[in-house]
Amino acid sequence: MEKLSNDPNAFVRPSPSRGTLGGVAQHTNDIVLLCEAGGYDIILVESVGLGQSEIVIDDTVDMVMLLVPPAGGDELQGQKKGIVEIADIVVVNKADGELAACVLFGLLQQGAT
Repeated sequence: MEKLSNDPNAFVRPSPSRGTLGGVAQHTNDIVLLCEAGGYDIILVESVGLGQSEIVIDDTVDMVMLLVPPAGGDELQGQKKGIVEIADIVVVNKADGELAACVLFGLLQQGAT
């Protein structure tokens, strides 16, 4: 992130939610519109979202990517249900080594091909 923030063609700015429900800051949509008007072609918005109410991001962006750990397990699925349902892409992070079997098992359980 440090390297990216020093790139003259990139603009990196934290935008804490400060307790705003929905997973993004209150003015995130306005910031995205400003970045688009400023000529930025790719805009990445990070959500705090983990849960059923943190899905406002879906109204803000063109594509939702959900990053999950390989051993998230069924115990988290109820909490993540809302965000999983709106995700366009699900990325399993750190799915190597000993955790590779967990990832494969989880994918097979979900019927992934």
